[in-house]
Amino acid sequence: MNGQVFIKSFSKGQITIPKVFRDKLGIRDDFWLKMGIDGNRLIAEPVSDETRPKNLADKLLDVKGDWFNLSDWKKTRAEVSQRLNAD
Repeated sequence: MNGQVFIKSFSKGQITIPKVFRDKLGIRDDFWLKMGIDGNRLIAEPVSDETRPKNLADKLLDVKGDWFNLSDWKKTRAEVSQRLNAD
């Protein structure tokens, strides 16, 4: 294989990566791509699980230290309640 094929996009720009490319790059179901533009070329690179963007729950699990302070929360809650009751 010469490493080049022609593909046509679907609606909203969706494309299918040919199976032979996915196999060669080890791309499986539910994968991430990092995309960029270089001049008039579209660059797409598979992203490993270690470098893929994390969802919010994953990010929160990585937070270290005292990120929740009960007294600050109570103070903020009281201020919000006061503003809502001011109307």
